[in-house]
Amino acid sequence: MSRHKAAVVDGRKAGHSVFPVRTAQVRYIKLGAGGEWEKECLERGTIRFGFGSANAERFPLCRASRWNALTESFLEEGKDKGTASRFTKEIRLFFEDSGSILWVTFVGERLYWGRLDGTPAVPHSDRRGVYRAISGGWRCTDRHGEELTKDRLSGALTKLAAYRGTSCKVDVAEYAVRRINGEKTPEVELALARLKQLHGSVRELMKLLGPRDFEMLVDLVFTTSGWRRLGPVGKTQKTLDLDLILPTTGERAFVQVKSKTSSREAADYAAKLDDSGPYDRMFYVFHSGEVETEDDRVTLIGPEKLAEMAVEAGLVSWLIRKIS
Repeated sequence: MSRHKAAVVDGRKAGHSVFPVRTAQVRYIKLGAGGEWEKECLERGTIRFGFGSANAERFPLCRASRWNALTESFLEEGKDKGTASRFTKEIRLFFEDSGSILWVTFVGERLYWGRLDGTPAVPHSDRRGVYRAISGGWRCTDRHGEELTKDRLSGALTKLAAYRGTSCKVDVAEYAVRRINGEKTPEVELALARLKQLHGSVRELMKLLGPRDFEMLVDLVFTTSGWRRLGPVGKTQKTLDLDLILPTTGERAFVQVKSKTSSREAADYAAKLDDSGPYDRMFYVFHSGEVETEDDRVTLIGPEKLAEMAVEAGLVSWLIRKIS
């Protein structure tokens, strides 16, 4: 296991003591100008902190909690009073944190989080600031092991990735903690419950379609997701119902559509894959039955997945009209 993998912890393996996360303060930290310390900090499970905190004058002041003297050192350096006070406040929070602060940062498209383990700050070997260890290493997943990526997070939190300073208080701390704990708002929970109910309704409606209309539904699902149909729908060849191409990559695929089917029937069609033309893969689509395959070239799309795809493609109204 690499050092990086050892220090960046998967939430599913983090242990029961980590969750649920409880904290009164959440702070964002930028790991070096332009992210220059990100790789090192993730690999070693640390936070690096600058502001000249490792130099011979300031480090003793920080360790001795002589914060007024630290402010004076910034004033003597030419900083204005506001900047000197802000620098001192940020350094003090970092040095005095005993593990109560939840530190978060963005690296690439992921949110990473962790708490300091209580050991004191020490100067880095390059003398460009100090560092402290994150307890258990940085984590980038929630309580359920789901990755905390920007596309799954509110802009109120992801906007911090553009913060130009070193660290700041997160003003949506409650939201950040809730997302790390894998919790959703009541409104989201209600929406998800209704979406699940809709998927179930779509699965039942699909079973009421005749073979021709079911093939048409599958055709609409694929064509609205970027695939382009070559030839008419239905029995274009002995072993396929849809002949498709993905224009962006040139990938060719054929689709076999079945209302009710079995693993044995699916295997029979998969066996004919090499004789069916210049195809890279096969989609086997059905709304009833249990099907399994070990053929990497075959993608199974059963009732649950097809219902999700139909909803995503906006085909619920079309489906209702066909059944009505």
